[in-house]
Amino acid sequence: MPIASGVLQRMSTTPAKTEEEKDEEELREVESRLQEVMDLMTSRKNRKESDVALEKARIKRSEHTGNIQQIFHVSSKHHLVTTMHTKSSLDLCEHLKTRIKLGQYALELDDTLHRLTERYVKVLEKTLARSKY
Repeated sequence: MPIASGVLQRMSTTPAKTEEEKDEEELREVESRLQEVMDLMTSRKNRKESDVALEKARIKRSEHTGNIQQIFHVSSKHHLVTTMHTKSSLDLCEHLKTRIKLGQYALELDDTLHRLTERYVKVLEKTLARSKY
C-alpha cells in the first residue's frame, strides 16, 4: 500500500500546465506541422503522384532483390556506393516516408496549410493579448 499511495501523492503534486505553457506547446506543434506541409508543397508532393511513385519503387525493389551490382546512391544527405538491392530498398523507404507524411494531412495540402495558419494566428493572438507591452 505505501508504494501506491506514494505514486498517487506524486501524481497529485504535479503542477498543472499554465495557459502560457499550453500555448507554447501548441505553437511548437503548429510550427512543426506548418514546416512539414510547406516542405511537402515546396517539393510538389501530392498523394496521387506519391502513390504512383510508391508502386514503381515497390516493383523496382522486387526486381532487384538479391542484385549485388554496385551502384551510386544519391540522397539529400548521403552519396554512397551500395548494391542495387540496397539502393532500391532505400528508395522505397523514402517513398514510404513521403506517403506516410502526406497521409497525415488533407488531400489538398493547401487546405491543411490554411487550417494550420488559422490555428497559428489564434494562438499567437492569445499570446499577444497576455503579453505585457
